[in-house]
Amino acid sequence: MNRLIPLKKIYFLVLLFVFSQMNAQKTEKFFDFRMNECKPNVARFYSLVVKTDSGYCRKDFYIRERKLQMYGNYKDSLLQIPTGKFYYFHANGSPKAVGKYVNGEKEELWLSFHINKMLSDSTVYIHGKQIGTSLSWYPNGYLSDSIYTNEDGSGYSVSWFDNGSISSRGKYSAGHKQDGLWKYYHINGKNSSLETYSDSKLIDKKYFDEDGIQMNDTTNHDKPARFIYNDDKNSWLKYLDKKIYYPFNQKIINGDTAVVTVDFTVNEDGMVENVYTSTTFSERFDREAENAIKESPQWDPAIEHNRKVKCRFKQVVTFSNSKRR
Repeated sequence: MNRLIPLKKIYFLVLLFVFSQMNAQKTEKFFDFRMNECKPNVARFYSLVVKTDSGYCRKDFYIRERKLQMYGNYKDSLLQIPTGKFYYFHANGSPKAVGKYVNGEKEELWLSFHINKMLSDSTVYIHGKQIGTSLSWYPNGYLSDSIYTNEDGSGYSVSWFDNGSISSRGKYSAGHKQDGLWKYYHINGKNSSLETYSDSKLIDKKYFDEDGIQMNDTTNHDKPARFIYNDDKNSWLKYLDKKIYYPFNQKIINGDTAVVTVDFTVNEDGMVENVYTSTTFSERFDREAENAIKESPQWDPAIEHNRKVKCRFKQVVTFSNSKRR
């Protein structure tokens, strides 16, 4: 049965709502692609903070997409003590992370997601410390890491390549320090390195080639992935400068430059993959930057523990009205 509300009561509720909104303390700010406060005409994010009876509610938005980037509450006006549930989103609107804070520290289960909506991480926290089993996944759904942590920081770790083959295994002593024998593997499943640690200090190691044969040279050759053409270490920026064109029939309004941020991975073979724009400007500019990176020639892959591994990058691409072609 429908229940009728007296007209006078409706008026009272409406007036109460309007009055509360007029008296709510609001703070509006604008941020650039690096989340530094800036002027509205060059902003990429808009932030609204509203004082409530329980604290300060903050909502950050992607300006172009008009979608939430973050939502959560703080105990203090300086926004230093997050409390309760926090929600984060990718620029396409898909969830990026969700979890709970208590007195500024992460608590209980936190989940993170790739931009394709696949789960990327599942971790439980107690008083801000990772406890129990933490799992991570690649964008293709394969498990990448499994870490078990006790309250004192001791535990063990196992990781895999995105083809399912094992990448590493080892244990931690109290304080989350590497301890004892750690084994690392090439992507083909063969040993790449046997390393012995004490309180995270490396005290012995043995290297093996991709056929599993022990090597005499145990020199540390760890390095990030590099794009080197004709021995030029600046060749990546030169490649982008030649490859990226200002989109035809487009013009940046309310400013002279446009910045997009593109995330991508260089895999074990040096090929670029998983390319997407994490901080957008407009579709034409975003696609121009993405396509240039997708079409990148082969890189020199990253090396860790004597084997090739994936390496993640975040590339800032700037378009300028003065360089329209």
